[in-house]
Amino acid sequence: MATAFDEIRVFRLAKSVVDREAVDAWLDDMGVTEFEVPTEEEISDPALLVALAAKQCYMAFQPGLNPNVNKVRTDMIAYLDNVLRQGHGSVLEHAVFTFGINGCSRVFTGEMNRHRAGVGVSERSMRYIRYRNIEYWMPACFRPEEGDSEELMVKKLKSRLLLNEQFKSQEAMIADFEKVWQKELAPESTFHGKKTLTSAFRRGIGMGIATGGVWSLNLRALRHVIAMRTDESAEEEIAHVCMKIGKIMIAEVPELFGDFKEQHGALVPAHWKV
Repeated sequence: MATAFDEIRVFRLAKSVVDREAVDAWLDDMGVTEFEVPTEEEISDPALLVALAAKQCYMAFQPGLNPNVNKVRTDMIAYLDNVLRQGHGSVLEHAVFTFGINGCSRVFTGEMNRHRAGVGVSERSMRYIRYRNIEYWMPACFRPEEGDSEELMVKKLKSRLLLNEQFKSQEAMIADFEKVWQKELAPESTFHGKKTLTSAFRRGIGMGIATGGVWSLNLRALRHVIAMRTDESAEEEIAHVCMKIGKIMIAEVPELFGDFKEQHGALVPAHWKV
């Protein structure tokens, strides 16, 4: 039976990790003798990777390594803040986070997958997966809230019922399709044949069906997506998901996302052009 739910689940599956032994060898190969690599307690690995990439651009690990550089910043937090302030965004592309998102709809993926630069996408296939029990995310604008007028409560209730009835009818459609094609969908039938039919069946399923996928984004892309997609003009579901992602990034990489502040329901960066 069609089921509505309120929360879309976001999981941070992976992030860039620095190989400190390799970094030491790399620095030694460049003749760096005075730079001390910060510990994991001092700076997160994704932020360290960005800092190392930025410093090597100018060979600014220590004074004298580059004759043009007489003074270097030793405070890594201040250094990274300057990277953001100067808009040296390309170095943020070296660090990557991967998120698993469950319960998002094709409405979300249609919006999210427009972001291609610095983004890797593996979306759950509706060509290969045959859905029977349809779940869907209930838009917040249809959910009851304290202070709703009687008229608004009625409108929201009718809207929730309409959405549920629509997905129930889609479940019934899939069941009817399976009866029509029972022989071709039998366990011993070929996977290719099942895939062809499943692809045809999905044309009757609405964009609101709950699905999921894996998205990998470098930090530069993440800053852009979080800023753009939590804005008040963003589509409701993608704003809901990107707010979750943004809070994860602020907590895990405060050195490069700490300039984001929540304002009127959006996450707004102090440094836009990075």
